[in-house]
Amino acid sequence: MNKESIKSALLTILVAVSLFFTWNLWNSQPPFEELQNNSFVESVPLSNQERELYQVIKPNKLFLHTSQQHYSTFDNQYVNNLWSEMQKWDYSLSSDRISKTFTKEDFTSWVHGNDEAKIELRFLDVIPFETFATMFKWETEPALDITFDRIYLNVPQEKEVQKVYFVSSNTQKIVETSVNLTEANEFIAEIYNQRDELSPFFAYGEEGNVEILLPENEVKVDSFEYVTDEIDGSAFKNALFSNPQNVKQDVNSLRNRYTDSWRELNLHSSEHMVEFVNPTLRDTSFLESSALVSQSIDYLNDHGGWTDDYILYKINELNQEIKYIMSIQSIPVFESDEEFFGPTIISQQWSQNEISIYKRPSYQLMKNIPTNNYTVTLMSGHELVKTLSQDSSIDIKEVKDMYIMYELGGETDQRFVKITPYWCVELQDGRVLKIDGQLRGDKSGLE
Repeated sequence: MNKESIKSALLTILVAVSLFFTWNLWNSQPPFEELQNNSFVESVPLSNQERELYQVIKPNKLFLHTSQQHYSTFDNQYVNNLWSEMQKWDYSLSSDRISKTFTKEDFTSWVHGNDEAKIELRFLDVIPFETFATMFKWETEPALDITFDRIYLNVPQEKEVQKVYFVSSNTQKIVETSVNLTEANEFIAEIYNQRDELSPFFAYGEEGNVEILLPENEVKVDSFEYVTDEIDGSAFKNALFSNPQNVKQDVNSLRNRYTDSWRELNLHSSEHMVEFVNPTLRDTSFLESSALVSQSIDYLNDHGGWTDDYILYKINELNQEIKYIMSIQSIPVFESDEEFFGPTIISQQWSQNEISIYKRPSYQLMKNIPTNNYTVTLMSGHELVKTLSQDSSIDIKEVKDMYIMYELGGETDQRFVKITPYWCVELQDGRVLKIDGQLRGDKSGLE
């Protein structure tokens, strides 16, 4: 065989080998659809619901104080309308009235309207003033490192400036602001002129307690039944993981678990609860309360977590924890101990500016489906005080507040839940105890 023949044979062999490997390479490639599926896939929100700060941080009680009487109402339209109106005002802060501290006696006298009639808004927890500063419009944005749990508005005389006071009930500290707006005066005057349509309340308080306001008469409160909708586990997976495509599912008899190797999502179907954790985070950073509030609301907005009406409930700056509680008609909803269906609180714990532990209900209330609703009559404030005085298990000096709550309960294997009103007492240590003080239920329907 001559040299040219050898070259031709080698070239033929090389071409054949090249074609063989090319054929194998093309056949080993995944189809185009599979390549698409392995690409980065963004998370998908649970819902398209987003909330502004004022829609989550809002008062749950409204009182009107005069020198002779206290008034209030369980019609949440009063507090909602006033709170919405206040978002439109421009506030100014006088430098000589930035912070004023009263004695307890002077504070009580000031609240009760001995100088001027006032409207009071109360919140479930203390809120950093910096958060209020970002919610309202200011001529010059203030920077005060103070917390508040109440807002008072004076009922101005004709042509007087509308004043808005941010108040800490624990320290009796007051920050005075003003609103130079005729519409603000008129709106407050209209509420004041409707005081006879409100219910009379009386002030009750033991030494060392924050003053408690209770109704003179029995109270009629709506009760509800709702159908619930269980949110699918894959919806939480797609909403909470940054790249759901990389998440694997582990199903066993105890829980349904999703993980992307370091974060995990646990679905507790028997408790109608989900828990999202990032165990790799360590407590090396610290958010102040105002940043904690802002970041937590952004987090819920980003993944559409507002599946029901929730309002700010508790801020724990030390533990970097924040809680939002379900609310119906401005009344907080607590889970039932006797007939537990599921949680009613969204809780977040933060670390290194990232979510560390996130717990929440896995269900939502289907309020558009008609069910069996009726009215319940609760005992008066005087009867409530008498009931508590006869209960040896409650130290009245440890009572921080008394208010009406809703209790959510039902059988976990059913879709129906009952929302029932009760009186409750909140103790100084944060515990909330239900007082079974229902008088009767009007089964004829809501009034």
